[in-house]
Amino acid sequence: MRPMAGFDLRSLEIFASVCELRSMTAAAKRLNLTQPAVSQAIKQLEDRLELALIDRDRRPLTPTTAGRWLASEAAQILHDTRQIPIAIRNLDRGSALRLRIGIVDSLSQPFVPLLVKRLRSSISYLSVSSGLAQRLRNGLMERTLDLIITNAPMDDLDGVVRRPVMSEPYVLAVPRDYPVDAAKDFSKLVKDLPLIRWSAQSNIGMQIEAHLRRMRLEIPRRFEFESAVSVFGMVAAGLGCTVTTPLVMFECKNILNQVRVLPFPGPAFSRQIDLVTRVGEIDQLAERICQMTCRILREQYLPSMIKAAPGMQKRIIIGEESWGATARVSPSRASSHR
Repeated sequence: MRPMAGFDLRSLEIFASVCELRSMTAAAKRLNLTQPAVSQAIKQLEDRLELALIDRDRRPLTPTTAGRWLASEAAQILHDTRQIPIAIRNLDRGSALRLRIGIVDSLSQPFVPLLVKRLRSSISYLSVSSGLAQRLRNGLMERTLDLIITNAPMDDLDGVVRRPVMSEPYVLAVPRDYPVDAAKDFSKLVKDLPLIRWSAQSNIGMQIEAHLRRMRLEIPRRFEFESAVSVFGMVAAGLGCTVTTPLVMFECKNILNQVRVLPFPGPAFSRQIDLVTRVGEIDQLAERICQMTCRILREQYLPSMIKAAPGMQKRIIIGEESWGATARVSPSRASSHR
């Protein structure tokens, strides 16, 4: 393919208008151009791409497969370009026009609508996606996400800022009628009740497996699930036990009366959830979102988490209650500023 010299925003604007209106004459009228000028711009664009973008044998004009893809991309590029002046003005006020957030699977209803409600006045475009920790981490580093709330360790990455959101202990969940005394020895427990594992691709699954290795426990793999509903459904049905955290249990409140939650019977361990952004980007907005997140967790999640895991309240730490309000830069980055 020849170099893309002259592949400019005006060409994309003309092409997008033709595709939308299905007429070069109508596009010319909208853009205050002559019809031959529009036709020439489309022809030059096709020559540069060495592809037909418009099927001229059909009426009204119809984009080809390549043309439909380019029209979709052009619409997004043009929209983003028009927002640049507004976005620049918003930066000094600590807000961003376009924000893409990725959150750990554990945070679901009601977190997302509550966060959106607080952000809607300062954000004109907001997307929120959830998924496994590795996917969120990749999204942040590949710049398809601007901010992530994750339990993935990020210490090995340079150029990120981590703001602490929550620390919570791992606990044991067994069927409601399972004797408490029988659950005090984990190695004996898993011989009686199969261990319901979390997906090996999930960060929670990897953390639990690492801790079991530290305990020198080799437990047969029988059941493994990705969703909390499946894991706790198995425990509630008396088909096994699992290791989990209070936050993960939140989305399964309707079956928790069939599950008994106990301190983990062995060396204690916990997981940390952080809000992570790239260094020097949306710092003021990230701080605001971190504070909002901690407030939502404290007000909407903490009471249910404590109820689900009685006796664990001292080990469930949200935001500045333990860490202080100051964000911390990942160690690799911090060392470069000394």
